[in-house]
Amino acid sequence: MRQTQYAISLLGEYEATGDAAKLAAAEANARDLLDTAATGWVLEYGFDFALHGDKKNTVHAPWRSAMEQGQFLSLATRLWRATDDRYWRDAAEHVFRTLLDEDSDRWTTFVDDDGYTWLEEYAGDVEPMRVLNGHVFAMYGLYDYWQATKDEAALLLFNKAAATVLHYVPRLRVPGGPSWYGMRVQDDPKAQSEKYHRIHIRQLEHLAAMTGADRFKELAELLREDFA
Repeated sequence: MRQTQYAISLLGEYEATGDAAKLAAAEANARDLLDTAATGWVLEYGFDFALHGDKKNTVHAPWRSAMEQGQFLSLATRLWRATDDRYWRDAAEHVFRTLLDEDSDRWTTFVDDDGYTWLEEYAGDVEPMRVLNGHVFAMYGLYDYWQATKDEAALLLFNKAAATVLHYVPRLRVPGGPSWYGMRVQDDPKAQSEKYHRIHIRQLEHLAAMTGADRFKELAELLREDFA
């Protein structure tokens, strides 16, 4: 995930300055990520991860992340727009399709018991954690891809994911305190993070700008009032 974020930052520097070396470095990192990806365009993690340090909430290698898929989708889409190279257009399409495949053994998207679609940050051998920030970061990739391609399937998945945010943020909210990190773990103080509370606020503001829906802005203000 850090390498993807690094490549995105390099691409941002290229877009700001026109420095071709930054673009070349962004492409090199993106190709390296794809070289190590699992079959089927899914980037996997080769280490176990205990959420909040809790062994009973450990996802075991290999596991996947819709957040990683979404961030790489942004990277590939932006590289395509920067280079007009069909390779990156095809890579973006392949990565996007992984987010549509809920039934694959390398799934990163699922529908919960209430019918809401989650872009799961920790997809593997544990019950989905339903983490808000990872879900929204994955949405950014869908938005970039839809803007570039006008693919109706991308817009539909983005809208389903947006409905999930609107439905669950009130349940993640803690009046007078930081919001919960995700839906699955709400009995551990470590799952109430000031850092992620601030991220939630910024993400809701970004979604308000993307969608034009005032409800995202209203939820951001509620969280800000809970814990500045």
